[in-house]
Amino acid sequence: MQHIRPTTGLLDDRDEDWRDTLFYWHGRVTWVGGERNVVSWRGSWLSTVASHAPPANDFSSSFNFFELNFDVDPMRARQFASGDMDLRALLQLSGEFRGHYLMEPPDGAGYRRAYRDDAHEFEFDDRIEDPPPEIGASDPLPPRAPQQIPGAPLLNVFVVPPPPRTPRQPGPYVLCAARGRNEFGTFVALGHARRFRSGAEDAVELTLARRYVRDDDSRLRWPLRDILRGVQTPIRVSPWEHSLPCRLQGDVIAEQQRIEAERQRERANHVPQPFAAQPLAHHTDEYRRMMDRKRTRD
Repeated sequence: MQHIRPTTGLLDDRDEDWRDTLFYWHGRVTWVGGERNVVSWRGSWLSTVASHAPPANDFSSSFNFFELNFDVDPMRARQFASGDMDLRALLQLSGEFRGHYLMEPPDGAGYRRAYRDDAHEFEFDDRIEDPPPEIGASDPLPPRAPQQIPGAPLLNVFVVPPPPRTPRQPGPYVLCAARGRNEFGTFVALGHARRFRSGAEDAVELTLARRYVRDDDSRLRWPLRDILRGVQTPIRVSPWEHSLPCRLQGDVIAEQQRIEAERQRERANHVPQPFAAQPLAHHTDEYRRMMDRKRTRD
């Protein structure tokens, strides 16, 4: 997959705090068909600074609708077309999302209108996770540590903050990573697909948490496979709660090193300027005026 080309977004001139916001996209994956073997992901999105997804009822009442489509190969197409919503059909699936989403303009002027991403690529993991369905607030969390991405510099590791101990929805799931760009900036996303059963309803739900990042973020250059490998989430908690920071520790350290190197070069290349001699006191205009007044009195 191609690397996402950085772009200056409409929100890049704002304070950096706006990147603390996570945009949660949640919806059902359904078969459409056609010559291109189209699969659709439809739902709604919400934004929050919290690292845990909003309740399902909030998504149901949201008017921020989206519809994104992607194509699958003939073998997966036959499985989707048969109505078999087995998560194995998503394993190692990669491609491009295309479609639109509704949003109010950033300046708050006007009604919701349709927006489109200029690029939006995704990739699903190669294995299915099936952890216990719940985690209690008093349960100890499994040990975890930042994982080094193979082939990446040593400094490029995830910052893993203490997680909120929130239960993950029950059932097996497949991790998914995505990234893209639009008129607002560049973004990376992490989430999972899980099988949803309720009565006679059997579907696959996909949830992705999108975070807008700086144009120099290393994740924009990594293969999506490496982003998935870098997820160090306790198996019972959603991946975005730990592995989707605003900035990577390696990027922060690299920027500090770059700034310090520039300062050292400036000091090394600094050429001392000769001392600018000040005019003697009796050569100044003020001194001449004083002497003129003295001569007038005399």
